[in-house]
Amino acid sequence: MSITDEEIVRAASSLGVIAGGANTAHRILAALCDASLDARQIAEVIQREPALSVRVLKVANSAFYGSSRNVGTLDRALMLLGLDSVRGIAAAACLDRSVARRSQQAPIDPRALALHSVASAFAAEALARRSGRAAATEAFMSALLHDFGVPVQERVDSAGVTKLLEALARDPEAQVGELEAQLVQVGHGRCAEVVFENWRLPQSIVLATRYHDDPSRAPEPARDLTTLVHLGVQLALEAGFTHPLEPRLLRLPREPLLKALNLEPDAVTSIMEGLSERVLLVTESG
Repeated sequence: MSITDEEIVRAASSLGVIAGGANTAHRILAALCDASLDARQIAEVIQREPALSVRVLKVANSAFYGSSRNVGTLDRALMLLGLDSVRGIAAAACLDRSVARRSQQAPIDPRALALHSVASAFAAEALARRSGRAAATEAFMSALLHDFGVPVQERVDSAGVTKLLEALARDPEAQVGELEAQLVQVGHGRCAEVVFENWRLPQSIVLATRYHDDPSRAPEPARDLTTLVHLGVQLALEAGFTHPLEPRLLRLPREPLLKALNLEPDAVTSIMEGLSERVLLVTESG
């Protein structure tokens, strides 16, 4: 028996990622996905959750960003780092602090899942800036949320996910997608799609997360964005940010994907430099 959208919604609700007030983490994440928001509006969104403001200011004052002056306000952080960077820091911290850690007893370590997602987001954003083929904001948010369906999938079909993890433990080189189709009643991509439709996210982000495993399946208008997400995931894996449901080997050859975006292979080298430091900076506790 297949799992219905209604069952997915109930599972998501039990995790706290559907419903709730305007200041809940998922509503803040959804707002940060809106590329039309200006600096003032982004500051208002971040200020809904004081911990996010603290995290943005902490990162803005870090040596990584090279600030020689104390950054004490969000307005100053926006001036120093830029709108997209502040949006990204807040979104990454929101995912790490408020969403991924809701299922501490889950078979997949939520910390590992968050680190992987944030690394994918920073890499996809950097690729988007170099290619100019998709908005950096969309690339960041799509990659950040690409595995958001995993905790929902765990909740709605825990037995199936357990079987999947056991199969991968026996054969770590197995194709995750093929095993998922065989052993789990609903894919994590479909779980994410149902949640994101409930959030009313832009269709481009919904499609990019749904098809991130194989960009060739994405509708043409969303293919460049989906390719950026896939490449971001590849780079996150290469940097060591993974979790049990991500394959250990690259799923698709990288060169044709880079070529489709008019990117040279050496673009990857500069993106990988500093990626780990940046990820750990925005996801450290406190």
